Amino acid sequence: MVSPPLAARLSSSVVLLGGVYDAQEAERWRAWLSNEERNCLQDFGSERRRRAFLTGRAVARRLLATELSLRPSDVPLRRADDGAVDVVGTDWHLSIAHSGDRALAAAAPHRVGSDVERLKPRDPDVARFLLHPDERALLDALPYDRNRTLLLLWTLKEAPLKARRSGFRLSPKALRLTVDAEARTATAVVGDAERWTVSFAAWDDYWTSVAVPSAGASSP
Repeated sequence: MVSPPLAARLSSSVVLLGGVYDAQEAERWRAWLSNEERNCLQDFGSERRRRAFLTGRAVARRLLATELSLRPSDVPLRRADDGAVDVVGTDWHLSIAHSGDRALAAAAPHRVGSDVERLKPRDPDVARFLLHPDERALLDALPYDRNRTLLLLWTLKEAPLKARRSGFRLSPKALRLTVDAEARTATAVVGDAERWTVSFAAWDDYWTSVAVPSAGASSP
């Protein structure tokens, strides 16, 4: 398990841990799971999804075990009705993301959202679902090829959607992005007052993003 490269640019209140699926560690990771998590793991129909879920829970449990001075198996995780994962009985907020063989966990004493996306070809028509027409210029404005840019914009939208615990139940077009490629940060605005700061970085052949509430802005 590793610290992804964007960790240095985040607020000191956010802690991060990334991991790569490891077949030699999988049995030990399974032993950390709660009964709820074991049942969820068994319900997945594909080995790919089981590996992703297990890696995500392992990095989350390892991360919070350090912060809470507990064994990974004792970290009190529970899936909420909205699909997010609660750290029961604590002030911690948690976000878990996975793609390919990678997983990322972000935790903070305030709302936080994370995303990780493997750099692989995507249908360009995804932009119609993802971007408000006024944002389409970002596809050419950022210093990456179009596919890499599209995947980055996806992570910059999904991380705050997870932080606000709406996911894609809120249209991603409702979030309006401004992106500073040099600083590797973005701002996502919803409505008149809700504002999120998103840090991003490349992690080998993946994009990673983490969103936190902007200072002085409201959040849902």
